[in-house]
Amino acid sequence: MKYNLNKELIEGLRDSTNNEFVENINNLVYYLVTESMKELAVKSSFIQIDKISLLPVNEIYLGAVCSNSEYTYFLGIPNKEIELNSLEKKHFFKNLWNRFVRAWRISRNKPKRKKKKNDEENVNLPTRTLSKYTIDDLKTDIVNQISNFVTPTTIIYEYEDHISIIGREDLGSNVKVNIYVCLYDDKNDVYKLYNGRKNKFYDIDLKQRFKNLNKKYETCGENFVDMVRIYNSLYSKAFNKIPNQILIESLLCACPDSLYSNDLYQTFINISNYIRLVDVSAIRSIYDNTKSIFKEKLIVDVNAQVDFSRLIKLLDLYKI
Repeated sequence: MKYNLNKELIEGLRDSTNNEFVENINNLVYYLVTESMKELAVKSSFIQIDKISLLPVNEIYLGAVCSNSEYTYFLGIPNKEIELNSLEKKHFFKNLWNRFVRAWRISRNKPKRKKKKNDEENVNLPTRTLSKYTIDDLKTDIVNQISNFVTPTTIIYEYEDHISIIGREDLGSNVKVNIYVCLYDDKNDVYKLYNGRKNKFYDIDLKQRFKNLNKKYETCGENFVDMVRIYNSLYSKAFNKIPNQILIESLLCACPDSLYSNDLYQTFINISNYIRLVDVSAIRSIYDNTKSIFKEKLIVDVNAQVDFSRLIKLLDLYKI
């Protein structure tokens, strides 16, 4: 069965987002992070408030959100010492097991003796060895600080590389906030995302992507943002997930400016036909203009080719 993507539906998808609600969520996230980092800076020498960066990195950068959108940010904190401390965990589990085995052997071979009456009085408390402060410690401290600024019904999940916040009372219904805790090269504006399994920081430089998005917005205006939102909405309704944004933004940035007319529905027709007919290998990634979209790590590594195939099939299912 083919559905009719008529003008009323396309315009309805554009108008379905409550921009005021999106702005309120964005403002709340900045408030929670700002206040939490201020509190943490008082207790930690690793935090320099004036050098911290909080950046929206998914569709909320353009405001092209739909009902399934999550609010994802990079929180960048510059500190070379934390980076070095974190990388020293290369053999963490092996060392942990070795320490356990040694401790077990010592306790097993230790001769037993009868307790004296004054043993309890002469107990020596073990001295605590402070471990080096790592990116994981930083993430845990941020979670603890944010929890002081939200209501008890809000839940904060701590994952390997990010924090997720869900709470109807604070954020509203069907809202999930993701904050990726990164180290930050403030001189070059590069984020360093830690992968614990590989014990490695990956540099993520978003400047080229944002430069391309801003340039397209300057030439095509809100029509460009509307197209991103409409494709996100159509894909979301069909597959219950948001498509890879580097892929979607690359496709829509590659469309000639002349296809973006003053009529929203005609723009959608123009772009849909162009995407279905264009040589995909010629489309450049907005993250790195030297690469085609299917040689882009941020597309290939997350299997976004599936998103592209689904998108084309989705357009073919509709009567345009």
